[in-house]
Amino acid sequence: MVRILFSISFFLFCQLLFAQNYGSVTGVVLDADRQPLIKATVSIVAVTDSTVLSYSLTDDAGKFKLIRIPAQRDLLLYITHINSSPFHREIRLKAKEELVLDTIQMSGNNLDEVVVTQVAPIRLNGDTLEYKADYFKTRPNANVEELLQLLPGLQVNVDGTIYYQGKQVSAVRVNNKDFFAQDLTLATRNLDASLVDIIQVIKDKGDSKREILDDSELPIVINLKTKKEFVKADFGKFYGSGGTRDRYEGGALVNTFRDTLQISFIGYANNLSRQGFDYSELSQYGGMNRAENNSYSYMSYGGLQNKISLALNANYDIEKKLKTNLMYTFEQQTDYVNNKGISSNFYESITEIASNSDNSTYKNDAHRIRAFIRYTPDTTARISLEFP
Repeated sequence: MVRILFSISFFLFCQLLFAQNYGSVTGVVLDADRQPLIKATVSIVAVTDSTVLSYSLTDDAGKFKLIRIPAQRDLLLYITHINSSPFHREIRLKAKEELVLDTIQMSGNNLDEVVVTQVAPIRLNGDTLEYKADYFKTRPNANVEELLQLLPGLQVNVDGTIYYQGKQVSAVRVNNKDFFAQDLTLATRNLDASLVDIIQVIKDKGDSKREILDDSELPIVINLKTKKEFVKADFGKFYGSGGTRDRYEGGALVNTFRDTLQISFIGYANNLSRQGFDYSELSQYGGMNRAENNSYSYMSYGGLQNKISLALNANYDIEKKLKTNLMYTFEQQTDYVNNKGISSNFYESITEIASNSDNSTYKNDAHRIRAFIRYTPDTTARISLEFP
């Protein structure tokens, strides 16, 4: 009993000590005309490593409140709005301090001279929420999914699904080009986080230019804007490994990205009973989600599997209104099954012993080809030819 009471007391003491190391920041943001600035982005960034610690949007009265801000640390307060020049201020909170900044008046944009000295970690650009990837520190060789897990406002589940403000993200794009919307992990689990410059969260209106009065039902899309050196680039990865009992695994992913052209090749082989393609790779690196309405099947007979998978994907925008896609995939799966068993049955003075052995090989080959040509003459019409 004494041990239990001691544990509870120690836990409560740690919680109290932990709570004392935080503070809060509140304030009101006004525009150049001293009117409440709605949906201004307010961020707290650590000075030492530029890590984003918290963020919020101002409400209809221009008010904001950030809680659980680390105390005794040098911090930067960033406030941005599309119609105002950025505001930043250094702050340092004491333990349990509730810092009240009162009124912060933003300056209007100067159209004659625009000098960008610092980029805000999070900003609202029209209806699009933008995260600057450099402010969110990931481990070396981290993938995009690990980067998204660090972004405030986004929830990434174990199965790879993504939610924004309680609504599921329907697609992931790279440089505004679709990437296999049916499986978001194709676009998140294989692309390196180091390639990404800005993550955009968009309420997708499609090609429509009309004003949407109620955007609550619009699908949520994430767009990954790559750094400039990867907008027009050839890149990929090769990997392989071997082990005892002739076990092996190998793969390759090669891409050519241009303004209007994407060509990707993916190859994978193993005898480790692993699925040939991580279909996140097809989307993330290979742009497979641009070939829409894809479905994939997977079967297993048990035993040891040998998988070989190849895929070629090409996206070509002949002009702004004319888009084409061609995707071909080949999969070969060989299952080796070896079952052995022995059984004993006892009937009074009789003992019956039986043994059995079964060796089976199952082989499946699958070829798939999909293509579409889509012409959008204006925002109200679209002509599409798809195969099959």
